[in-house]
Amino acid sequence: MREVLRISIFLGLTASLLAQEAPLAGDAIYSKHCASCHGKNGEGVPDEVDEPLYGERSLVSLSKYIDKRMPEDDPDLLNAEESHRVAEYIMGAFYSPEARAKNTAPPKLAVARLTNRQYRESIADLLGSFGKTTVPGEGKGLKAQYFQSDGMNKKAKKVTDREDQRLEFDFAEGPPVEGISADQFSIAWDGSLIAPATGWYEFRLSTPNGARVYVNGERQEGDGNFRDDSGAKRQTALIDEWVSSGAEVRVKTERIFLLGGRSYPFRLDYFKFQEKRGMVKLEWKQPRADWTVLATPYLSPAEAAHVTIADTAFPPDDASEGYERGTEISKAWHEAVTASAVDVSNSVIARLRRLSGVKDDDPERVPGLKAFCATFAERAFRRPLTDELRQTYVEHAFAEGISPDQAVKRAVILILTSPRFLYPELGKDKDDYTVASRLALGLWDSLPDKALGDAAKSGQLRTPDQVKAQAERMIGDPRTKAKTGEFFQRWLKLDAEADLQKDAAEYPDFDAALVADLRRSLELFVDQVVWSEKSDYRQLLEADYLLLNDRLAKFYGMPMPEGGGFQPVKFDPAQRAGVLTHPYLLARLAHHDTTSPIHRGVFLTRNVLGGLLKPPPEAIAFEDHKFDPKMSMREKVAEMTRNANCMTCHETINPLGFSLENFDAVGRFRTTEKDRPIDPVVDYLTQDGELLKLHGPRDLATHAVNSESARRGFIRLLLQYELKQNPAAYGLDTLVKLDTVFNASGQNVRQLLVEMNRLAALHGVVHPDQASR
Repeated sequence: MREVLRISIFLGLTASLLAQEAPLAGDAIYSKHCASCHGKNGEGVPDEVDEPLYGERSLVSLSKYIDKRMPEDDPDLLNAEESHRVAEYIMGAFYSPEARAKNTAPPKLAVARLTNRQYRESIADLLGSFGKTTVPGEGKGLKAQYFQSDGMNKKAKKVTDREDQRLEFDFAEGPPVEGISADQFSIAWDGSLIAPATGWYEFRLSTPNGARVYVNGERQEGDGNFRDDSGAKRQTALIDEWVSSGAEVRVKTERIFLLGGRSYPFRLDYFKFQEKRGMVKLEWKQPRADWTVLATPYLSPAEAAHVTIADTAFPPDDASEGYERGTEISKAWHEAVTASAVDVSNSVIARLRRLSGVKDDDPERVPGLKAFCATFAERAFRRPLTDELRQTYVEHAFAEGISPDQAVKRAVILILTSPRFLYPELGKDKDDYTVASRLALGLWDSLPDKALGDAAKSGQLRTPDQVKAQAERMIGDPRTKAKTGEFFQRWLKLDAEADLQKDAAEYPDFDAALVADLRRSLELFVDQVVWSEKSDYRQLLEADYLLLNDRLAKFYGMPMPEGGGFQPVKFDPAQRAGVLTHPYLLARLAHHDTTSPIHRGVFLTRNVLGGLLKPPPEAIAFEDHKFDPKMSMREKVAEMTRNANCMTCHETINPLGFSLENFDAVGRFRTTEKDRPIDPVVDYLTQDGELLKLHGPRDLATHAVNSESARRGFIRLLLQYELKQNPAAYGLDTLVKLDTVFNASGQNVRQLLVEMNRLAALHGVVHPDQASR
């Protein structure tokens, strides 16, 4: 009996010791040490940790972070092995995107209205699809006709034709060309204006003589004058300074809203009559840019058709996810839609004969206008009309007792306020017309053109190859370039509204003209890379040159480039790495008198390396005067963010920002700060858990182009901007698929756009002949 008792006691003690020594599983560790703050399923706990516990760190990175930082009140509580076990549990339960996808229903395509940009582009192309269409010409200047005047006859004798590339002329007291007297002459510059971006453009005319500026007028074929459908001349000049008063130079400024990627009818008429001095200059101010003389490559001798622009003020689109979506429906938005529809209908009536092709005295005018309205509806709705829809939107508008013009106006308003126009994904039909609509919205933010419509009608949008061929055709359209350009504007902070100013005492030559040149340098660089044959994303990050003109070369201490204008100037590869070290971006991501590793680090984390940063729990302003003036910026930021709560994000942000400390607040390369050597070398823990030693921007760029997470971060941002959707709505492996194609193509940005839009256009589309297979 005693032996049995001893054995029982022994076994009990052994079991007790084994139980004490058995390691806790990851879920048990989480329940014991983490759930009280983060919630049972990582959902967060009010007054503890409000944010859900999810992210994109790798398992290795998450394990190291927990081992080093968690729990916050006792970071040494868990050893490395325990940290790894709880990280495995968290990763598989709710932290990773894959885990979240398993726990929730797969996201679906958001059925949304047109965004503000999509609405304006669609209106322009809807009305532009009627009548004469033009293709933007080469930006090589304007047609110029020089005339000898005779009294009131401004164009008594044409002396010469030529192309002028720049609208800045000072004839002083002499003639403009040989064969014309100096006392009275006139010049007509004619062609088109190419707008690179969407927004408000300002024009500034300076002259002591007479001049008129026309932008986006309706041109009467034959004589070049601007007329309405009645044939009467209209005073549609944007700036009218035709009557001079004295010898002083007069300056007149006006502005107009233009859509990017389009060309507009343009004309500048000028004359001198007995004034002592002959002079004219036309400047413009592009959106978020400075004043410059209007010149090539924005002027073309080619004709352009009038563009209808819906300039009604709409409430801002929802941008809570980081990109504009048409998910916000409000009374203000409905009112704006209605007001815009009325404005557009008035424009249609003013140009009805041109748009419809139906003459006022045509005995078949009513049937002709009905046919016009039916076509208008089909193009607006992106598919053929059923008999029922034709009755609703056309026949009912032409009720008895209503004049034909009024009937057209009613039809247009009905069509433009219809959900079938405003909600492109509305309806159960997912067919060739859906594919065409998605391609047009994805690449142009607009409606299908004739080629797309014809392809849909003939069933030629059913295979990946057919859709890819259309996307490759559309990628060359200026509208694609304009839309993609706006993405890069945002990606590189070029869309910032605030002026870029620096301390005048510290940086005396960093003025508005230099900032304008810097901005243009970055825009040109991105354009050259993205729209080159290779369209190599790697060059955006790894190029060892900058595009500089004389002013920039002098400021940044480089040899003056030959050839005039902006030319590539090579740097030491260790000093420059594409957009990462472009002076405009570096200056934008800096304080007015010193650098800002935090701003630079946040940009690199989010925009270049694909990381997700949660909003800081507490915003702390950098106050330089509170630090020892002998401290370096790196030391100040390290001191400012050493708190454990801050280091949750700043252990990623700070090293990236410190790696660019060789560049001052205006982007000039330096090796010292306050007579102390700058140390740009940092240890950086990647999202994949790899510890990298970064010696500066070159190492950072190399990591970015080789990192899957960095590439996929860029793809995610581009897809969200282009398609206005969550990438997972097209499948949980969407980013992986796109990255595979992207990497195989040599990181070709244009091919990425094609593949992205091909995938999205065919998503969920099953044709009758395919459904039975």
